[in-house]
Amino acid sequence: MTKVLIPCNISHQHWLPASVDLTVGMIHLLDPFRQQDPLHIKKQQVPPLKWFFPSMMHQVGFHNARPRGQPKYDKRNRPFGVTVVSTSHVPQQTRGGNCDAHTLRLIEYVLANLKTFNWSEDDMSTIQEKMALEVFCNIDA
Repeated sequence: MTKVLIPCNISHQHWLPASVDLTVGMIHLLDPFRQQDPLHIKKQQVPPLKWFFPSMMHQVGFHNARPRGQPKYDKRNRPFGVTVVSTSHVPQQTRGGNCDAHTLRLIEYVLANLKTFNWSEDDMSTIQEKMALEVFCNIDA
């Protein structure tokens, strides 16, 4: 495993997915509503992740288990870097209240290794209904 995808909450108001690259020590924030919070606010909100991953990787021996010749992030006492992915690469949320669905959809697409995002804000109510149906269909009675 070299990548971790995790939903992040910014200022208790906004969700966005983070793609954590363990090999280079970088957290990429995929923000579907970029205009809401400036970059410095986002960077202030992710320090626990910046420090958590290097510490956890050290504790589980991640650096020792990497095959020879593969790049690795081996700065055990240094936090991961943080960057925001360009909005041209992320479908944009134009209304408030949909960031949770955008976040989950982005994570699904990244996990499926899909390069083209084929939805927009206009599709969000349908996407939210499908997500709710998936959740309720998987509840054990």
